[in-house]
Amino acid sequence: MQTFTDENTKIENNLVLPVLAVRGLVFFPGMILQFDVARKKSVLAVSEALSADRLIFLVTQIDLSDKEPTGDDLYKIGVIARIKQVVHHSEEGVKLHVEGVCRGEINSLLQEDPFLIGNITKCPVLTYKPSYRSEALLRIIHEKFDEYLRLFKHVPPDVLLGVLQEKDCGRLADYIASNISIDFERKQFILDELRPLKRIQKLIDVITEEIKILSVENEINQKAQAQMDENQREYFLKEQMRAIASEL
Repeated sequence: MQTFTDENTKIENNLVLPVLAVRGLVFFPGMILQFDVARKKSVLAVSEALSADRLIFLVTQIDLSDKEPTGDDLYKIGVIARIKQVVHHSEEGVKLHVEGVCRGEINSLLQEDPFLIGNITKCPVLTYKPSYRSEALLRIIHEKFDEYLRLFKHVPPDVLLGVLQEKDCGRLADYIASNISIDFERKQFILDELRPLKRIQKLIDVITEEIKILSVENEINQKAQAQMDENQREYFLKEQMRAIASEL
């Protein structure tokens, strides 16, 4: 489960920040998370952030197998985050407690060695006027999320409470996207969208697709379980017949 905060932190529109490339993980604004940092460049980027204002730019790398990603290997949209705490520090790396503050975009990398430093622009937080369309989108995403929960039962109850409490389409899309089990490419697809109504529409499409996949997966598992039960039943019947035959 990803925890979210409503803290509004003032961030300048243009920043020069250490860049931390992460693998298979997408951060969202408001998200609070602990994670491990092991690569040397990443540890140095963290040290640089800690020596300054504790701000760091978290961005997902496109190819998971890339050990030393550079500018072209990273998505453009990431999150400007604040390091809240260094939970653990050793020779193998560090465990960080971070809070996503706002979306940001890499304009350019100013440095690649010994760690990444980027010219980062704060993405605008777009708003919308509540309308019949926004209300309809909220109802649809709630229905889709309920359907998702029936198929994927590993979502904590407090996440459901968070979904029910959030009424802003943009923030709700971020919250749900960070708490459902989908691959990082599809999470990035949601992060890239700055327009709140468009973002929640994209999430509806993603969850609809995931529901179809989960339905097929559950069907396959049920058939496999039924076949296993049938095989077990046949095995026990054969063993019983052998026991009877030996008695006779």
